Amino acid sequence: MRRVDIRTIPEGATLARPLVDQRGAFVLAAGKTVTESMAERLWERGFRYAYVHAPGFEGLDVREPMEPQTYQQVRHLLAGLVNQVKQAKDPSLVDVPVLALQEATKQACDELVKQNQGFLLYPAWGTLADRFLASVVNIACVAARIGVELADKDSARHLFLAGLLQDLGTWFTDRAAEHVTASLAIVRGYRELSAWVKHIVGDHHERLDGSGFPQGKSGHDIHLLSRIMQVAVAYVELLQDPRNPALPHEAQEHLMAEAGVLFDWDVVQTLRKVVPGYPTGSVVRLSTSQLGVVVHPGPASLNRPRVRVLSKKSDRRDEGSHGVPDDADAPDELQGPANVGDGGQPAAYEEIDLAADHAVAIVRLLES
Repeated sequence: MRRVDIRTIPEGATLARPLVDQRGAFVLAAGKTVTESMAERLWERGFRYAYVHAPGFEGLDVREPMEPQTYQQVRHLLAGLVNQVKQAKDPSLVDVPVLALQEATKQACDELVKQNQGFLLYPAWGTLADRFLASVVNIACVAARIGVELADKDSARHLFLAGLLQDLGTWFTDRAAEHVTASLAIVRGYRELSAWVKHIVGDHHERLDGSGFPQGKSGHDIHLLSRIMQVAVAYVELLQDPRNPALPHEAQEHLMAEAGVLFDWDVVQTLRKVVPGYPTGSVVRLSTSQLGVVVHPGPASLNRPRVRVLSKKSDRRDEGSHGVPDDADAPDELQGPANVGDGGQPAAYEEIDLAADHAVAIVRLLES
């Protein structure tokens, strides 16, 4: 199965997974064909993507950080909060649904603990608000997954909730340091929020060498949970930079280069261990110009997955930057979805183990 944007679902696509709303109700069952009018209604209801059957994507164990219902709960709560923040004139007057967010956070972390084979991050497709929601949810998931490894489940919950709240201040100001102050103003008055959550929100842009903001804290003055959040924020921001998104292995290499100076070394190493850059289901362009889909993330920390090749080698000469063909996003090499089952890997597709074949590399991430 392949993840696709709701707005661009190919004609005749059938769902490989059901669409579920925040209450757990089935909106559309697996196996149903999605029409254009149906896709428009799904968009209006807040669905931004779906999993469909597609040739070459059979038998993939594609995972996300949370179950669909939990994700929709978190997204629904955050979307309402963002709408409120956009209309507020004073951050201290924003009404945060703390208890509902705490309940969703507990469920999300219970599910994240089980994700030991990596997971796809949520796609930043849609409006500015949609991209914001995807970013903060991904930050929350990455931070919580690291927190499970380096601390405990309670710490993971603090990290997840702080991840959802830490960037709300960006709707009040474009200035980096001031958005932290605004985010703190939103959460400070809630006694139901733990001191750890507020602490993480206030310190998520500090750096080990004291070059961060807003207070210029350094070294051991920055708590471990805040150091985890700093790495999670930097990683997701590198991946989802709207102007120049980094490849996952490039983002992790960037963090490694700054580990021990800006970022905590153990936190960066743990990120590389528990958050594979290319989880199963990622669609990539190889250095051979072929398109492929990741079928296994490969050895921890290497970012050299096993890739199923979906197209023939190309001899195209018009290439863009980094050796990537200018039409790297062209859909003609990936055929449209077909009504096929996920009963196993088709024999017709070659697979390349990048951990063993060092002559081939990933040069572009098309879908993740």
